[in-house]
Amino acid sequence: MNKLTPFILLFFTLNLFSQKEANFWYFGQGAGLDFNFSPPKALTDGQLYTLEGCSTFSNSDGELLFYSDGTTVYDKNHNIMNYTNGDPGNNLLGNSSAAQSGMIIPKPLNNDIYYLFTVTDNNSSTGFNIYTIDMTLNGGNGQLIDEDGDGVFFSQLQAGAWSEKVSAVKGQECNTFWVVTAFNNQFFSYKVDGSGVNETPVISNVSTNINERGYLKLSPDGTKLAVANQGSSGFGGSPNSSIIYNFDNLTGTVDTNETFLINGFGDGQAYGIEFSVDSKKVYISTVSGFRYGLVGWPRPLTSPVTYKLFQYDLTAADIPGSKILIHEQNPSNSDYPEGGFRGALQLAPNGKIYATIPLAYEDPASFATHLDVINYPNAIGSAVGFEKDAIFLDGRLSTQGLPPFISSLLLPIDISDNSGTTINNQDLKYCIGDNISFSVTDPDVISGGSTPDFEWSFNDGGTTEVLSNDSSLTLNNLNPSDNNGTYSLKIGLTNACGDITEYNAIFNIEVVEPAIARKPDDLYFCDTDRNGFNEFNLSSLKDAAILNGLDSNIFEVLYFDDQNNAISGENSISSTNYTNPTLFSSQTIYARVQNKSAPNACFDITSFILEVNDLPIPVQAGPYRICDDIES
Repeated sequence: MNKLTPFILLFFTLNLFSQKEANFWYFGQGAGLDFNFSPPKALTDGQLYTLEGCSTFSNSDGELLFYSDGTTVYDKNHNIMNYTNGDPGNNLLGNSSAAQSGMIIPKPLNNDIYYLFTVTDNNSSTGFNIYTIDMTLNGGNGQLIDEDGDGVFFSQLQAGAWSEKVSAVKGQECNTFWVVTAFNNQFFSYKVDGSGVNETPVISNVSTNINERGYLKLSPDGTKLAVANQGSSGFGGSPNSSIIYNFDNLTGTVDTNETFLINGFGDGQAYGIEFSVDSKKVYISTVSGFRYGLVGWPRPLTSPVTYKLFQYDLTAADIPGSKILIHEQNPSNSDYPEGGFRGALQLAPNGKIYATIPLAYEDPASFATHLDVINYPNAIGSAVGFEKDAIFLDGRLSTQGLPPFISSLLLPIDISDNSGTTINNQDLKYCIGDNISFSVTDPDVISGGSTPDFEWSFNDGGTTEVLSNDSSLTLNNLNPSDNNGTYSLKIGLTNACGDITEYNAIFNIEVVEPAIARKPDDLYFCDTDRNGFNEFNLSSLKDAAILNGLDSNIFEVLYFDDQNNAISGENSISSTNYTNPTLFSSQTIYARVQNKSAPNACFDITSFILEVNDLPIPVQAGPYRICDDIES
């Protein structure tokens, strides 16, 4: 394949912006996920058996097209895809041991052509290459083609040793993508447009050498590039770092300014890296050393190693100083006696970031049976909701890699409820009788093109119905029989570039019994020991009266000495051994009744007086004398 000659197409058919193009994942040892379901459904039909690299792509309807480990391409029926000459596509020049062995890019202005970029691993010298796939061939199952007719089925963009890194993002210019890779102290950005791949890269020189191992990612908004340079200590080792750069998605250039998030081995060797969907946080996974297998594995280096996951806030004045440890698997912790090995981080169509954490490199007994998840990557610190073993892989295993995607494909359309809180992919709970409305959080996201078409739909677990074609959705007088289920929003438009675009969002609703707090009698206590203080079991004294017949298995009572805390549900006082704060005090106690399954949605507040009084002590009066001055 030679460099393609530019020409202009005067029509457009491709949906460039559908999150669904990232809906199928195949990775690890026959593992897979289908994000057409919420939560994603584990797949067991995949043919990949890879220690690291993998790539997958779907169409705009979320239907699988093909996937690869960089060496072999499998079609949607899980058969090896052929070249047009009939040979099987199992000799590609990528390597499944490369961290990011492949990246799939749809050809702009074309529904049918896809480019598969492959990278070698750090022990090979097959370079950085590109293959072309035509999905109209072989009955719609696709074939590898010689696009320019030069008799060769691939084009070698870079020869020899190369890094294991490749990433991609939509360009600022209409109908363009940038595919970025790196070697030594240079980044190479390849522009993909309606003419194909421009094989002359934009080269950016930076100060720090890029290590072969570890991931490279571009932020969904196309403004940042993050790289994990996994180093190794000891003789013949290489420096270890993770660096953030500014990226120009108009020109493809990488800024020379470097922000070191990790510099040295103190936090471990950097490997996995990923941005939050709002491009304001970046996550880095590290490992303390190398491990081939569990104890007893025939190759050496079998001692457990430590895995760490860090978050950095890209909006902070001091980005490196914003580091927060999100998760750690240290063998000194009894919860993780085998520690954790290196693993990828990957943003998904549902806005969550998934993590694979095996225990070692090549021992099947060390591979992961589940994926872990960062549920709320836009949040800070513990609020991100890291969940260990979140997705069971149904008997298949995850190794070190997860499939990378064009990062801008993963930009969602955020929707909010009455409170203004973004509710995408959330399991929401409301009270019976509530009135709730939902709308697009930031309407500017869908401005600048054609008038959007909205479709709100509802699935009760059996059937799906369209509820509204308005820009917002209102649900009145909620009740479980009519409103429990899954809600989705689909927005279709033609954006300012003329691209047919589809945005999707989804959330679940469960309607539960509302809370009612009955006002109890005030509590007046006579302090017989006269020290001015007393310990109260508020629960035994007041719960029954406040619940007034509500089921204590469903509802609970919390007590507060501050009304604002009662409203927020934070900083409750002890319900069983509360002592009045000051000598012989009178104070207002606030009681919050909440539905245990929806404490933040279904609650009610009442109050009562708690007063501690001194024991009255009678004083012996003196003799009372009176002079009778009237003679009797």
